[in-house]
Amino acid sequence: MFINKNINLNNLFNQKILVSMFFLTYLIIGLYIFKDYGISFDEDIQRIMAQNRIEYIQIFISNFFLLSDNEVKNISLISPEYGVAFELPALMIEKIFGFSDTRSEYLFRHLLIFLTSFIGSICFFKLVKKKFNSWKVGLIGVFLLITTPRIFAESFYNSKDIIFMYLFIINTYFAIKFLDNPNSYNSFYFALFSAFCIGVRVIGIILPIITFYYLWIRCLRNDYKKNIRMKVLIFFTSFIFFIILFFPTLWENPLKSLIYSLASFRSYDHEFLNFYLGQYVHPKTIHWYYFPLWIFITTPFIVVIIFIYGLVFSLYRIFNRLIRISKNKELHDLWRGPIEFYDLFFITFIIVPIFLIIVFKSASYSGWRHLYFIYPFIIIIGLTGLRLFYIKLLRIKNMRIIIFFKLIFSSFLIYNIFWLYTNHPFQNNFFNFLAGDKPHINYEVDYWGLSNKFALEKIINEDDRKLINVSRISDTSLSHNINILTEQQKQKVNYVVDIDKSDYIINNNIFFRGDFKKVRKILSNFDVYYELFVDGTLVTTIYKSKYPI
Repeated sequence: MFINKNINLNNLFNQKILVSMFFLTYLIIGLYIFKDYGISFDEDIQRIMAQNRIEYIQIFISNFFLLSDNEVKNISLISPEYGVAFELPALMIEKIFGFSDTRSEYLFRHLLIFLTSFIGSICFFKLVKKKFNSWKVGLIGVFLLITTPRIFAESFYNSKDIIFMYLFIINTYFAIKFLDNPNSYNSFYFALFSAFCIGVRVIGIILPIITFYYLWIRCLRNDYKKNIRMKVLIFFTSFIFFIILFFPTLWENPLKSLIYSLASFRSYDHEFLNFYLGQYVHPKTIHWYYFPLWIFITTPFIVVIIFIYGLVFSLYRIFNRLIRISKNKELHDLWRGPIEFYDLFFITFIIVPIFLIIVFKSASYSGWRHLYFIYPFIIIIGLTGLRLFYIKLLRIKNMRIIIFFKLIFSSFLIYNIFWLYTNHPFQNNFFNFLAGDKPHINYEVDYWGLSNKFALEKIINEDDRKLINVSRISDTSLSHNINILTEQQKQKVNYVVDIDKSDYIINNNIFFRGDFKKVRKILSNFDVYYELFVDGTLVTTIYKSKYPI
């Protein structure tokens, strides 16, 4: 009796040690490399938007307490449909620390993005562990998530899609806790993180909507032995308070502004084109398979395989449950036990967003980053497939086959780490073999313009002149990445608009309007100086003038 207790305590201790070491390693790596990444073209806009909201809040408060008949001050809101639940606190913390140069500001911003992602990864571990009742599967799930190259890289600079993905994970964790046990504690925290999600991206509203749909089904099933009306009231009261708090543009007219924000994403339209399958296509006319295509060619192949297997199995099981559902037979139910319910719940968050985007023809840009928030559920369903396949192997009772399977799966995981290491810090340009030998011919690659930092540093380090004229022909701005250079490096760079007056031209082949053919004419006086390839994919080309100024 005492021996078993000691064994259990030892197992628990070893579990905590291994999990702690895993996340500590991830944290140390992140703190060591967060300075290596460039600035995405959206980052300055996000900071400007946060500053705009600070000014709006100041004026709103002053107007609210204005007792005289003086003219009420107004401020022009920048993109009022966007929430700033992350951007606003990040900018305020930045101001508290008092950074005085753009390099420090953006590096600190990248640090905050990583730390938020790190916290989100811990919550993903808890979510997977809860679903499979296994800390080992939890670690495998987190490992697959954070070693997905594009997810790994964007966890250092993408304050919209990645931050939203990790907040969605956290919110899903509390949604599950709320559905399993709708008490006051779970109701409050589910409301808090639901509002936080919407405060980053308004599409986050689908999580509470779907959650309450399943809550309604579970009530019809009599899954709850107590009255939960008061807990639901706690949720909605807290939710309304927090969503208005986290979304300043809702303060004047909450309902009208929220409806506008939701509607704007259906009609949201820039004059930008998407490049895929070798063609420039308007976002409103993309094919229905646009998102599945991008997901399959930019995700590690092992995740693709186990996801397809898990999805087919889960959908087959759900379909059989559905057609045989009966009130009189417990076995013929929509789900049997919490694990099957979780599968159904998670699959909903994969299918519904893709379905809505296809049906409403919502404009989307730059791959599938707007749908990153469904990727954790792709991994979870993949783990379901992996677990099922492993159980079938155990039934065969052939240790050689089981060991071979473990070696194959482990080799994929090791390859992920090797790829991340050898292609640092350009992991955002990952394609698997499904994209072909030269993905840059058919798909847009460095749409963030992050490689511009590398190109600038290479020119500065290899050219001895005191002042170097640099220009670009692609649509991703150089000025953003000049901002993250050191002061000494900035003094050597002169960003010129007139290409004829430049010593070097940087081209990362991103042309949002499809005017890439002009490159042939412009570069007649320039030679290729350097080409940056990532695993066979051309990312950036540096051209040098034949006649230096």
